[in-house]
Amino acid sequence: MKKFNQSIFAQKGFTLVELIVVIVMISTMTAVAIPGFMRGLRSARFEKVVGEVVVLFEKARTQALASEINSNQKISLGGYGVYLDFTSATPPINPTNQQAVLFVDDYNAARTASVNVGYGDDIAIANRVMPDGVYTPGSDSVLTTIEINNPAYIQMTGLKGNNLSDGSLWDTASGNTITVIFKPPFAETTIKGSGGVNLKSFEVEFKSATENTFRTIKLNRATTTPQVTKS
Repeated sequence: MKKFNQSIFAQKGFTLVELIVVIVMISTMTAVAIPGFMRGLRSARFEKVVGEVVVLFEKARTQALASEINSNQKISLGGYGVYLDFTSATPPINPTNQQAVLFVDDYNAARTASVNVGYGDDIAIANRVMPDGVYTPGSDSVLTTIEINNPAYIQMTGLKGNNLSDGSLWDTASGNTITVIFKPPFAETTIKGSGGVNLKSFEVEFKSATENTFRTIKLNRATTTPQVTKS
C-alpha cells in the first residue's frame, strides 16, 4: 500500500527536463510577444498625436462658428487659430520642441496691444486694435498646446502649401510655420505660411521614426475640414 501511494505521488510531479521545457516555451513566447506589443503601443501613440492635432483644427472651427452676438449686439473680434511650429527642427534629424497650438487671436503684435473686445465698441475706428491674423507667442491666449515630439520618435517632417495668389508651391524649409485662423461668426478661414504668405491649402506630414509610418493632415481654406491620409 505504501509503495502504491508513493507511485501516485510521483506521478503528480514534474521532472527537471519538463520544467526546463516549460521555461523555454514561456521565454520564447515572451520574446515574440513583447516586440509586437511595443510596436502596437508606439503605433497607438503615433495615431493619438496625429488625431489630437486634427482635433485642434476642429475645435478652432467649432469655436468660431459658436461665437454669438452678445446683448450689446457685438461679435468677438479675432478668431480661433492653430499654429504649427516647425522652426526648431532640421528634418529628419533630431527635431525638438515641435508644437501644435490652439490659440485665440486676441493680440496685435504691430500695435503691441490686446484686441478690442467686439464690434461696436465705443472707440474711434482709428484707435481700435484689430486682430493681426498671426500667432504671437506669449501674447495671444493659448488654449491647448501639443508637443509633437513627445514621445520623441514622432516627428513633423514636412509642411507645404499652395500660394493663394498664383497657385505656386510653398514648400518645406527649416523654419517654416503654418497659422490657420477661423474668424467668427462664419468660420471664414485664413492660412498663412512663414513670412506672411497667404495659402489656399496646406498639408503637414507626420512620421513615426520607429515604425516608418507616415500620416498627412490636409486642409483647404474653402472646405475648412481637415483630412488625414496615409502615405
